[in-house]
Amino acid sequence: MVQNTKPTLEEIVDEYVQRARSKLRPTEYERSEKDEVTLHHVIENDEFRILDHIIAVKDRRVEWIWRSQDFWPTDQLTDITMSDVDLRNYGVIHGTNRISGVKFTIGPRHYAGPDPDACLPYVNDFLYLEAHYRWHDDKMTLQRARIGVDFKTKDALTLRARSVEIELARFWNLGYRFRSSLGSRLLVRVEGDESLRVDVPTELTRNEVTNIYQTIMDYKSGSSTAALPTQFVVERD
Repeated sequence: MVQNTKPTLEEIVDEYVQRARSKLRPTEYERSEKDEVTLHHVIENDEFRILDHIIAVKDRRVEWIWRSQDFWPTDQLTDITMSDVDLRNYGVIHGTNRISGVKFTIGPRHYAGPDPDACLPYVNDFLYLEAHYRWHDDKMTLQRARIGVDFKTKDALTLRARSVEIELARFWNLGYRFRSSLGSRLLVRVEGDESLRVDVPTELTRNEVTNIYQTIMDYKSGSSTAALPTQFVVERD
């Protein structure tokens, strides 16, 4: 009997690209080469929102994915996902002349899954951490943070939200053990089939927010030379 195996990120993204090229959806597709990297540019306009993706592939491996999409009512969500051992996503919510939010997520690469709505190159089924920032006075502060986020079962531990503040926590989910400490920074220790330490800020200055925005926007040119935001630190044992 043939055993079902979970598709790789490359297989999931390849199916997305083939679907975009086949015109089964209202898409525009363009392929180009830059610095030994193949770029798949897909724009989908279904009259309700515009989704713009640039997927960088090198040696048949997904390197990064840039995305911009409408974010209700007048803003846009623009982000860059870096593909390595894990998937790290850096994003900004912005309008024409303003930045209203920042987000950072990290999750295992092998928990990437196909989008049920067939709109995105992939979706995350599980995240080690998600962190969302909004303005408070003159700084952007950590407004919401969760660890061990299982999007299929909806299980997660919320460390910070409107009425939640957990300084020290332990949590288990999908075979991973999480330990967290929330103070001037949020520190998360993950142990499972791999061990890592994630260290993210609880505050971002205006200059830091502007630099994160510019770094993400630089990838729109198809170049992968931009330095990633250094405020979000990931270390492996």
